[in-house]
Amino acid sequence: MRRRWAWVIAASLALFLAACGGGSDGGGGGSSSGSSSALRIGFSPFTLDAPALQGLSHGLEAYAKEKGYTVLVADPKGDPAKQAQQMQGWITRKQVDAIWVIPTTPGALKTTIKSATDADVVVLASGKPGDYGYDGPGPGLSFNTFDYTDWGNKTGTLLSECVNSRLGGQASVIQVTEPPSAGTGIVETANAIKSGVTAGSPNAKIVAEVSSGNDRLKAQQAVASALQAHPDANALFGTNDEGTLGGMTAFKQAGKDPKSVCIVGAGGGESSLAAVKAGDVYGVVAINFQGDLAQNVDLLAKMRGDPNAPGQVTNPPLNTVKGS
Repeated sequence: MRRRWAWVIAASLALFLAACGGGSDGGGGGSSSGSSSALRIGFSPFTLDAPALQGLSHGLEAYAKEKGYTVLVADPKGDPAKQAQQMQGWITRKQVDAIWVIPTTPGALKTTIKSATDADVVVLASGKPGDYGYDGPGPGLSFNTFDYTDWGNKTGTLLSECVNSRLGGQASVIQVTEPPSAGTGIVETANAIKSGVTAGSPNAKIVAEVSSGNDRLKAQQAVASALQAHPDANALFGTNDEGTLGGMTAFKQAGKDPKSVCIVGAGGGESSLAAVKAGDVYGVVAINFQGDLAQNVDLLAKMRGDPNAPGQVTNPPLNTVKGS
């Protein structure tokens, strides 16, 4: 789960930080300026050792500063007990009005979350309610979770669009996924992509499934091997940027013009978007991370206005990006 969160954040962070102007210098316990009566947010990612999560904390501070809010950032360094202790410290010392947590181990935070809501500190927890031992949102408690099925369906629909327009509805498709250790979300994404392709292009057939290994070179090598076995393959989808871009390179090396085949992906990092612009990738379905962060902070502010109101489940918005 932690790897999945880090990858998704990294895939979209460059665009977000560009929009925010890069944010301010953050770190454990740092805070942005604002009035003492403003919303005080505690942000607890599972670690700040990951550059993507450092950047996320900077972006949060930048957006909060625009709103007149303050931010405290904790760094549990991947230790679930330390994450719970740090959050409990904020609650006990009455340092925050709201907490956004990206968990180390979701189940280890159920007691701490209850302590927060009992103290009228509202909580937005990243992940599914069941991961934390909850049946759903409750008073002062909301969840932000990826809709992998929607992400996959949009990616499959995008590939189907390309197959119908470029290949006359006929395609031999190579599927590039992440390894099983990436978690259940990747299985949901891959299955939804296949469903989207089948619904829009019933004559498109998946002829090979390979793993990216979360590495572009490994993906390239895996797709190159698949192309040797299936030289007529003319379409590919990746469930992350590494798979999409590695596959694209393998197609090029096999003498296939990216502009006459169909390559799409679920991702949306800077390199992937550049490949779309260059015409090497037909399109990607990317998380609108700037929009997601804004909706999360705005939701915390709304919840703080009425801590006893029912919480909700939000999903990061998705953007389909295609070449010209």
